[in-house]
Amino acid sequence: MIALAQADVLRALKRCMCLAQQDLVFCQYRSDPDFWRSYALARCSVYQWLHKQVLECGVNQTYLLAVERYAGLPHFISGSKDQGVKEALEVFFLFIAGESPVDAKVNVRA
Repeated sequence: MIALAQADVLRALKRCMCLAQQDLVFCQYRSDPDFWRSYALARCSVYQWLHKQVLECGVNQTYLLAVERYAGLPHFISGSKDQGVKEALEVFFLFIAGESPVDAKVNVRA
């Protein structure tokens, strides 16, 4: 069970979305602007998806959905989009459970 309240998770996701949007603004000043734009867009998209899931399904179910989505990522990530998705999910896991998804313990009762 996740101990954070829904309002706290939504507030954290809003902050993460703001940071990703700031990265979109500044990506043109980086050495590889296309890479960083794609990376930031992927992060924004994941944070928006997580926000929607928290509103519709609640915090605990969103955590389980995020674990499934993380498990579905390729083991060797080379594209900026997949890297952005991975980072956004890892940030979510860190602020919601205080652990990386590799160390996360998910007990699903049938």
